[in-house]
Amino acid sequence: MFDSSQFTFFLIGCIASLALLTLVFQQLFKPRQKFFPKRVITHFESKMFIRLKEAFPQHHILAQVAFSALITNNNFKIRNQFNRKVTDFVLLNQKLEVIAIIELDDPSHIGKEQEDAERDAMLHEAGYQVYRYTDIPSIHSLKKDILN
Repeated sequence: MFDSSQFTFFLIGCIASLALLTLVFQQLFKPRQKFFPKRVITHFESKMFIRLKEAFPQHHILAQVAFSALITNNNFKIRNQFNRKVTDFVLLNQKLEVIAIIELDDPSHIGKEQEDAERDAMLHEAGYQVYRYTDIPSIHSLKKDILN
C-alpha cells in the first residue's frame, strides 16, 4: 500500500495539518484582548509636566483631568457639553485648591481655535484661570503668568 517514503510524506503532512489546525483553533477560542495600555500624556506633554514641577515644586500637578471633575451642572444637556472633555494640566496649591488650568496646544489644535475658546469659556465661567501655551514656557514665564 505505502512504501516508506510515501509513508514519511504522509506522516509529515498529517503532523503539519494537525499543527495548523491547532493554531487556527487556538485563535478561534482564545479570548480576544479588549483593553490595551495607553500613555497618559504625550511626549510633548511630559516635557510640560516636568517644567511645571520645576516651576511649582510646592504645588500639585494633575494631568489629563476630566472637565466633570472641575465643573458640573444639574442639567443633562449642559453636562453633555463638557462630559467627555479633558484638560491637560491642573495646578493645585497645598490646600488642593485649583490655582490654574494649563493647556498645551500642539499642532493638532490648528483650526480648533473656536472649540478651544468654547472650552476656555466654560472653565472661566466656573471661576478658573486658563493658560494656553503652544511651546514649553520657561520657568520664569510660568511663574510670571500664573502667580501674578
